[in-house]
Amino acid sequence: MKPENRNPLLVLVTIVLLTGIASLAVAGTTGKIAGRVLDASTGEPLIGANVFLEGYPYGAATDADGFYFIINVPPGTYTVVAQMLNYQEVKATNVVVKIDLTTRLDFKLQPQALELGEEITVVAERPMVQKDVTSTSVSVSHAQIKAMPVEHYEEVVNLQAGVVDGHFRGGRLGEVAYMIDGIPVNDPFNNSAGIEVENSSIQELEVISGTFNAEYGQAMSGVVNIVTREGSQKFTADVSAYVGNYFTNHDLIFPNLKPGEGGRSENLQLTLSGPIPFFKKITYFINGRYFRDDGYIYGRRVYNISDNDPYQPTGDSAWVPMNDYKRYSIHGKLTYHISPTIKVSYSGMWDDNINHYYDHDFRLTPDGIMTHYRTNWHQNIIVNHTLSKTTFHTFKISRNYSEYKGYVFEDPYDPRYVIPEQGLPQSSYTFRSGGNNPGRYRRTTTTDLVKWDLTSQITRMHKIGIGAMYKTDDLYNFYTAFRAGADSSTIVYPEKYTPGWEEYNKKPWEFSAYIQDKMEYEDFIVNLGVRLDYFDPNTDIPSDPKNPQYNPLFPSGVERAKTQYQISPRLGIAFPISANGVIHGSYGHFFQIPNREHLYRGIFTRPDGKPSFTIISETGEQGAYDVIVGNPNLKAESTVKYEVGLKQAITSNLAIEFTAYYSDIRNLVDTELLETYDGKKYARYTNRDYANVRGIIVSVEKRFSNHWSATVDYTFQYAEGNASDPLTVFMDNQTDPPLEPEKKFIPLDWDQRHTLNFSLTVGTEGNYTVSLIGRFGSGMPYTADRFFNPVDITFRNNRRKPYTYTFDLRAEKSFQILGTRISAFVLVYNLLDRLNEYGVYPSSGRAGVDYNVKFAGDIYGLNTIEEYVRNPAMYGSPRQIRIGLNFGF
Repeated sequence: MKPENRNPLLVLVTIVLLTGIASLAVAGTTGKIAGRVLDASTGEPLIGANVFLEGYPYGAATDADGFYFIINVPPGTYTVVAQMLNYQEVKATNVVVKIDLTTRLDFKLQPQALELGEEITVVAERPMVQKDVTSTSVSVSHAQIKAMPVEHYEEVVNLQAGVVDGHFRGGRLGEVAYMIDGIPVNDPFNNSAGIEVENSSIQELEVISGTFNAEYGQAMSGVVNIVTREGSQKFTADVSAYVGNYFTNHDLIFPNLKPGEGGRSENLQLTLSGPIPFFKKITYFINGRYFRDDGYIYGRRVYNISDNDPYQPTGDSAWVPMNDYKRYSIHGKLTYHISPTIKVSYSGMWDDNINHYYDHDFRLTPDGIMTHYRTNWHQNIIVNHTLSKTTFHTFKISRNYSEYKGYVFEDPYDPRYVIPEQGLPQSSYTFRSGGNNPGRYRRTTTTDLVKWDLTSQITRMHKIGIGAMYKTDDLYNFYTAFRAGADSSTIVYPEKYTPGWEEYNKKPWEFSAYIQDKMEYEDFIVNLGVRLDYFDPNTDIPSDPKNPQYNPLFPSGVERAKTQYQISPRLGIAFPISANGVIHGSYGHFFQIPNREHLYRGIFTRPDGKPSFTIISETGEQGAYDVIVGNPNLKAESTVKYEVGLKQAITSNLAIEFTAYYSDIRNLVDTELLETYDGKKYARYTNRDYANVRGIIVSVEKRFSNHWSATVDYTFQYAEGNASDPLTVFMDNQTDPPLEPEKKFIPLDWDQRHTLNFSLTVGTEGNYTVSLIGRFGSGMPYTADRFFNPVDITFRNNRRKPYTYTFDLRAEKSFQILGTRISAFVLVYNLLDRLNEYGVYPSSGRAGVDYNVKFAGDIYGLNTIEEYVRNPAMYGSPRQIRIGLNFGF
């Protein structure tokens, strides 16, 4: 990728070449069934046999060689029927279709010998080795998710090999594409998921952690692809509710969690599905959920916000939750089969969230922390049109809206606010004795998208996919924090566009297109594709970064931020080495425009219409490099990924897989330090960081049989680079003297060398199930305190935190009473109440132990040093037990 302006004619020609071939649906949301129909007695192919999905408008006829294929099949489990005149009908049940994959299903028909109307039914068995998988991809069905001790799809994602706390194969956060029904739903501000989907709404969840096909873009590490459920042909209802609490032996670290005290959680969820009365072609799916968790960290209201003297508290000493969470969500979907070839659906998702983030300094003044509010609203309309037995296309439009805001009090001039200095500790290792967070923010993102995909099985071996997408973003961001006024008793906010005031509204747009060919031969399968991404930041910037505020002594002007485009080739190959084994390899280039926060921060439009940067008014007024501004000319971050793997079935129910991978990562965002002609200092985002990741994965899967199933995967990985945080250079220059940037590879903050995940399920379908999942991780890196670790501390992340492990359990017992399915279940998170240390003190490498307390001196407050050092945020969540009932109709 080249960052400078492009020849518009070249861009136009490239777009036309990629989209104009489109006489050739939906990418990433459907699968395919293919196979042969033979005469059981002679082995000869049967020409013109009908193969169709029972109860669905999907089918095909066999060709001269007895081959058939059915495309555009949504993921799920089906009954497939094969029929031919003068032959017995054969039904294959339990046929599983997965996203982007081909389910092989052969039939052998006996000449008609049974009485008219008789049929043969067989149970299809999913092969342990999917031979057309060319890179690492895992699909998890609705039934599998329901049986697991998880409540959010992110937990399922983090259970996959190579994924560590949202980092896919060593990449930074924000490098994953999230898709719902084939539509990207990332929040462009920070590239996180823009909407959360409830587990009950998921038909199938696909996690791609290896290389991925050309249909997926704006991601470097992986793809999370969710296909949501549709309405059923008959009415069904499901009601689920539970209550829970924390039960821990670590009372000193997590106070107020004893039974009858705090830590309560509750959940109520309703799911309805079926056809609309008198309109059988229209089905609906509705899911609504209320969830509340008081959290496991409590503060004590020793001080009120208005207090200041550490020895004169006025609080009531009540326990107050400090990491609580409340959520409301609704998902509705209407599906209309206008005809056997045209399907239209409308989907709407809404959620509203309220939460707090724990702030250790406010442990005794819990009312002073900020409350955070988030509302998301996603809508889409999808038209799926089957043009012929070999070709279908889809047209999608969608709108995503997200609003985030946070404050202590809604009114910025609420009289309860006090100056930031009030209640500040007068000694180290001391909690605040009053005060409040002075900041407040609000940001909104509106994304409108139009997407078109077309798939054509042009021959038995070639399935061509073509697609294009146009997307616009409307980004608004505001942040400010008040300070003490002139009389030191009132609050004042900074003036607009000065340090402490951040506000902008930007409207970038992007276009993408791809072409892809899946070639399925007897001896090998190839996924070959290429993708174009074009991005326009759609903003003006000062032409000279050394004179961003147009000092008249130095000539300067305005320029348009540069547009960019990238062309990304992708290749994946799978070689079946036997009936039960396959070798695959893949390679690809992956690009991603940096988060819009990094493009637009601190850039505003002056009253005269010129763009400007927020710069401190005088050199050194607030310390060197106190301001960071965005850079709309940032290049796209890039990754080149390689992968090779082998999967072999050991028995009909047991398979083992080996995978090795490597990623070369370039143009990651960091900061650079600039100085204006008149001596003002600031930092600006730039492309300067790099990293590489290499690892191996060993996975074993035992399919459910004889009342049990299990999976185990082990990942050994090196994730190294020159910096973990885009703000590294900026933060290094906040010290005296400034720190030197790293000039060699160091372990990244999420470099977990050894990761082991496993799951075990035992039971009988419709009777009882018990599921256990376990996770083990070696310690993450941290930088040791130089005073207490004088040897070998020449670079960051030179020590390791303690290893962590946890087990989660779900047990369920089902009953049938008067046609109603009733299930009683129990969920136990952190079954062993393991005290995992995710944060440590640099002096000791442990949570709860800080050798620097020897320099603390006297404490001016009502806490002890030991109480301050016991920071509950350094630990993972303690044991939590939830008990509930589920009713199905």
